[in-house]
Amino acid sequence: MKTKKIGKWVSFTLLILLILVFLFPYYVMITGAFKSQMALQLIPPDLNPFRNLTGKNAAYVWQKTEILLWLANSTAVSLGTAIITVFIGATAGYAFAKKRFRGQELIFALVIATMLLPRQMLLIPNYLVAMKLHLTNSRIGLILTTVSPAFGVFLCRQFMGSIPTELLEAAEIDGCGEIRRFIGIVLPMALPALGALGIFSFFSAWNDYLWQLIMIADKGLRTTPIGIALFSQGQITNTGYQLMAAMIATLPMLIIFLSCQKFFVKGITIGGVKG
Repeated sequence: MKTKKIGKWVSFTLLILLILVFLFPYYVMITGAFKSQMALQLIPPDLNPFRNLTGKNAAYVWQKTEILLWLANSTAVSLGTAIITVFIGATAGYAFAKKRFRGQELIFALVIATMLLPRQMLLIPNYLVAMKLHLTNSRIGLILTTVSPAFGVFLCRQFMGSIPTELLEAAEIDGCGEIRRFIGIVLPMALPALGALGIFSFFSAWNDYLWQLIMIADKGLRTTPIGIALFSQGQITNTGYQLMAAMIATLPMLIIFLSCQKFFVKGITIGGVKG
């Protein structure tokens, strides 16, 4: 009993230390965003959240940048990517999980094989295809080229494979057509998987700095990662401005994460469901 008690305390202590390690960068960002450059240049920097606070950094960022436009562009691109990814994942995942057709396993294996290729290897081919289709430097083109449906197909297939086939057969006997069964039975039962997939896709598209930098040249189409990076390049000597811009850009994602934690947890465990 005493050994178990010591083990629990050790585990609890390690957990607290890990939490502190992961939260410390956020503490530095939030505190430093409200500090003057003089306070941040001290050795060590003044990171006391109860003294020498200033709102000048926030005023400067709001006045000198187009951060609202960046956030709006990122939201549009990420939301569009998430919707298309969820749609493809749901429909293709349902077909692979509940339908039988020639070459099914081979096609599914090819879909999964695309996940093995590093995204960096596909940057040039994808850009050449986008350029030939006149999709570069456009919001629609960025959305369509950001969609990565392979993971969504795999996730939905694993989850939908656990839905009882007898339930769908009973609905068919009662006169439900294919579309009605899919919308009325499969989608509500697969909501946890679709929610997790949507959030993962949203976050991935939001943080996809490299591809957005390659695809976007128009100043009015800049997303948050591009805008923050370009702004930081011009503010190398003022850390407070950089931290304030980073904090404003992080807040939407933090809010989404805190409000949708259950989907993250569900998404981690879905892959283990036997299909």
